Amino acid sequence: MNIFKYVTSYLILTLLAACGGGSPSTPLAPSSSQTWLVATGASSQAEALQALDFYPNTLTIDAGDAITWTNTTSIPHTISIPPAGQTPPPGPPQPPVGSGSFDGSAYISSGFMNTGGSYVVRFTVPGTYKVYCLVHQPEMVATIVVQPYGAALPATQSAIASDAQADMVIDLNAASASLASFPYPGGPHLAAGIAPGLAVGAPSQSTVMRFLDGTTMASSITVATGTTVTWTNQSNNVPHTVTFPAAGQGPPGGSPDKVPPAPGATYDGTALRNSGTMPPGASYSLTFTAPGTYTYYCLFHDGVGGMIGTVTVQ
Repeated sequence: MNIFKYVTSYLILTLLAACGGGSPSTPLAPSSSQTWLVATGASSQAEALQALDFYPNTLTIDAGDAITWTNTTSIPHTISIPPAGQTPPPGPPQPPVGSGSFDGSAYISSGFMNTGGSYVVRFTVPGTYKVYCLVHQPEMVATIVVQPYGAALPATQSAIASDAQADMVIDLNAASASLASFPYPGGPHLAAGIAPGLAVGAPSQSTVMRFLDGTTMASSITVATGTTVTWTNQSNNVPHTVTFPAAGQGPPGGSPDKVPPAPGATYDGTALRNSGTMPPGASYSLTFTAPGTYTYYCLFHDGVGGMIGTVTVQ
């Protein structure tokens, strides 16, 4: 998506933020409560560049105010809020938990929030709370400071929206700049995703969700019969797969992390080959033994604007 078009819309919507209702624990004047807007992730270049953060990622509000988180990207996120000082339950993201009102006493979560999804939470009790995306820890963690009702706010909605715009641009530009660090020139070695700092770096809030054969996002290569091609996950923040179905078939269904590896060091187009989940730094190789043009997928991100490539064997 066009990040600048998104941010303009974000600013306008923030300035028109609606007023909310009262808190169940404190008598509030409904006309005085505010609704704040937060973008959950950001993307550009047909979803190839992804920013893994909340925009803004620190927000001070008053008790009785609400926050609306909206996912404008093609990858899922969650809005998960434990009581102050606690962390979310371990394990994969759970279904939605709790309601849209948070008093600091019990964990609530949106569950998976897909493209266009929104989640609204009204904060009724002062405190400092952490908000997690369970899909993208540790990169996506935000802080919400809830002041007593009626306390002076440190920033206006328009100022917060402007800062959020600047942060989005920085993170998406960092994803784009990471292409220049492609480490495999001159050979049949591809990057399965890339991020600032490459696989050995600290988890970044920026990432590229494409197969890369160089410093541009070109994921189609041509090789001679008998060539071995290697893919390495050069992201430091997301897993990927390299999955070749039998020629003419689509990728296997089901949760990507539940699709088992399909063993075999060679590929002739007749049977599935699958790396299984590749964490940062993991590599996978196949030797191509039969001519043809073969399509392959990252099962986690093939729907994210298309983390899909082709190998043409001559």
